[in-house]
This record gives sequence, structure tokens and C-alpha cells, in this order.
Amino acid sequence: MKISDHIADSPMTGLQLRVVFVSIVLVVLDGYDLTLAAFAAPFIERGFGVSKTQLGMVLSGALIGMLVGSIVVAPIADRMGRRLTGVLATCVIGIGMLIGPFASAERGTMLLVISRIITGVGIGALVAVVGVILSEYTAKRVYPLVMAIYAAAINIGGLLGAMLVGPMLATHGWQFGWWVGFVLSVIAAIGTYFLLPESLAWLAEGRRRDSLLQLNRILAKMGQPTLTALPESSNPDVKVTGALRTIASAPLLWQTVLMILSYVAYMVSFYFLTTWAPTTVASMNHKPLLAPQLVVAFSLGGIAGSLVFGFIGNRINLRILTPIFLVMAAAAMSYFGIAGPAMPGAMWTVFIASFFVCAGTAGFYGIVPLLYPTLARSTGYGVVIGMGRFGGIAAPILGGMCFDGGMDMGTAFTLFSLPMLIAAVGLLVLHVGLKCSASRERAALAARSGGTQADRSQQAY
Repeated sequence: MKISDHIADSPMTGLQLRVVFVSIVLVVLDGYDLTLAAFAAPFIERGFGVSKTQLGMVLSGALIGMLVGSIVVAPIADRMGRRLTGVLATCVIGIGMLIGPFASAERGTMLLVISRIITGVGIGALVAVVGVILSEYTAKRVYPLVMAIYAAAINIGGLLGAMLVGPMLATHGWQFGWWVGFVLSVIAAIGTYFLLPESLAWLAEGRRRDSLLQLNRILAKMGQPTLTALPESSNPDVKVTGALRTIASAPLLWQTVLMILSYVAYMVSFYFLTTWAPTTVASMNHKPLLAPQLVVAFSLGGIAGSLVFGFIGNRINLRILTPIFLVMAAAAMSYFGIAGPAMPGAMWTVFIASFFVCAGTAGFYGIVPLLYPTLARSTGYGVVIGMGRFGGIAAPILGGMCFDGGMDMGTAFTLFSLPMLIAAVGLLVLHVGLKCSASRERAALAARSGGTQADRSQQAY
């Protein structure tokens, strides 16, 4: 039995609970960093005097960085260690936050865009690394619930930011949000270094000279039996060909491509709702402080949806449950646009839309990591999540162009809800494909077993 199997079937220990706590706190920070631009957007728009298309570039900056972080930086974690990569990622987030406050109307928004891109690089790497470590330390019995809470943590970060920091922007300026992010990033880097252990699977593959010693220390803390030698590699092909070639190989290529397309579609809808719902309602009501209130409603809906999804996910296959939520998300997002910006109705409709939309994040986070072998897991997860950011990058910019072109709220949100349906279809195709692959493998195994028994019978005669 592999180490991961022992841990998956054992009760959660103090160390494992610490990993869950630290991972969730880190994603709460990511949630704050991601939503900061959304609830600060009306103040930036007013202070810089920019168009919605230009504002869309600022809103897309973090997503551009996340694309780089997930695809380029995260695979480095499969070589240098996932814990160290997590520490460096939080430092990069802090650097991005430090740059932002120096942007001004005289200098234009470019420095602000650069700030968001650098922050996004750190977020992209951190999400890919922490998600993999969390999946390794979580027992099978609570895995869907933990991953749902992990997904909800993004909304918790947005909620806390909008409630605590958002109202202060009117008096302290939009820069205040960036200074808060910088301080939190420094604290997160220190906490990650001292509290987050290394990936078990990464150590088990002998990536360090003292891998066996470090692995046994962690296993002892979890009450697991220690090892006399490192286990035989379960990923010999990955060591030979490399992680990127592994996820692009024939057995995994179709899954990778399908998940990229599905996640791109999902990100288009998700980030259009995330970035433009607060800004649109605040702009149409001519009240910038409504943006943080909409972010609060969005975050609460996302938290509730992710938690409900996690409880149900313990009983229903995630590849079936997630498409159901995505279909409901498309309907709810369209209804938000049609219902219009009138308050307090807009808060309730965005709450409902977020309930279903954010559950999709929990679904993808739970499905994607398990598709790949250990040594290619950070790379596979990072590539899928990173490539999906193309959809997130495009959504704010395209949304700004649609609104600048005169498209009404109902039409825009209905149009951008349709990619959710594409994502739902992609997940269903994945489910059917994996079922068929498993059936073929069982049939081939049965045929080989039957052939072996026939040979033995002939030898007996």
C-alpha cells in the first residue's frame, strides 16, 4: 500500500488539520488579493478618469499573472519543492502589493496593471502548490468537504476584504487596500515557512538528499509507520520524460485538453460575474460604496454554495454533481442581469448566482488534481488552472468593451453565462471517458488473467 493510501484511510491528525488550516488561510489571502480590484474599481475609475475598457485591463492584470504563475512557476515546484515554492509565491504577492500604491492619475494605470500582474504570478503559483499539498494530507472521508472549504476560502477572503477594508477606501483612498495586502503577504510568507510541511509525495520520490529523514519525521507526527527506505517510484515515466511531457502524453492528453477547454469556459463566466457585477451595480446607481456591498453578497453566496457542494460531494460523484451546479449557475447569472441593478434586489440575485457559480470552483479543484500522477500533479493542476486564466483575462476586457458599446446589463450577463454550459458538457464528457477507460482496463485485465489460467491448465495436462 502506498503512503497516500495509508493517509487517505486514516483519521485526520493534528498535523493534517494544521495543513488544512494553513492552506485555507493562504487561499483567504488569495481571495482578498483577487477581489481587491473589484471593490476598489469604482474608486480607481473615479480617481484615474479611465474608461471601462481601461478599467478592465486593471481587473485582468491579476489573471494575466495567475496564468504565468500557474503554467510557468508552478511546474518548478515539482523540482525544487512545493513548500519552498509556496513561500516564494507569498513573497511575490507582497512585492506586487508594494508596487500598487505608487500608481497615480499622472502616471496612468500601467503601474497598477504591473502591480496586479506580479501579484497574480504569486497567486497562480500558490494556488497550484497549496492545492496539491492539501490533497495529499487530507483523509478520503473528508476530502470533498475540505476541498469545498478550500474553494470557499477565496470568497471568505473577498468577504473580509469588502466588509473590513472596502468601507475605508472612501476616506483612506484605494491605495489603502494595497498596503493591507502587503502586510498580510509578509505575515503569510512567515507562516508558510514555519507551519506548512513539504509534500509527502514529493519527498517519497527522493527529490532531496534527506528525503527519507524528512518523510519519516512527518509520518511520525501523523502516527504513521516510518520507512526503512524510500518507496519505489510510482512515477518512473515522469522522471524519464518530465512532468510537462507526461501530461501531454497519449493517456492524459485528452483529459488535459478537455479540462483546459472546460475551465477556460468556466473562467469566462466566473470572472465576468466577479469583476463586473459589483462595478456595474455601483455605476448604474451612481454609488461607489455599493461595490463592496455587492462583493460581500457575492462572497457570502460563494461560501454557502461551496459548503453545500462539499456536503453533497461526499455522496455524489463530483464529475456528475459539478455539471448540475454549472447549469444552475448559468440560469442564476442570467437572471441577475435581467433583474437589473435596483437595490436591495441586486444583492439577493448576485448571492444566488454566486451560490451556484462558486461551487464550480470547488468541483474543478476536487476533480483536476486526481487526474495526474504524483510527480506531474503540480504541473498538471497548474497547467489546467493556468490556461483557464485565459478565460478570466478575456472576461473583464470583453465585458468592458460590451458595456462601452452600449450593451445592456441583462444581455451582457446572459451572454456571459453561456460558457458555463460548455464547462458542464466538458465535465460530463470527462466522466463518460474515464468510465469507458476503466471498463477497457478491467476487460484487458480479465483477458490477461483468463489467458494465464488457460496456460496453467494446458501445462497441467
